[in-house]
Amino acid sequence: MATYAPIIVSVISLILALYTSITRSSKEGATELTTVIVKLENIGNGISDIKSEIASMKNDQKEDHDRLIKLDASLSAAWKQINELKEK
Repeated sequence: MATYAPIIVSVISLILALYTSITRSSKEGATELTTVIVKLENIGNGISDIKSEIASMKNDQKEDHDRLIKLDASLSAAWKQINELKEK
């Protein structure tokens, strides 16, 4: 669904453009339409930025997870060696 957001925004702006052109033909209507289109494009850009940030956060989380797994394995090996030294 998130990959369709720019398409949805474009379709909505097109529908608004058609509706506005049919119902209003004044300069005021064109100004309002332009404002709406710009705002919709800004929303689309914001959505793209959010998607990028989420992908980055997922990568960071995966890296942290991998580091924890390595740390756990290292800690287990260290405890095993400590226990072996205690037994001697």
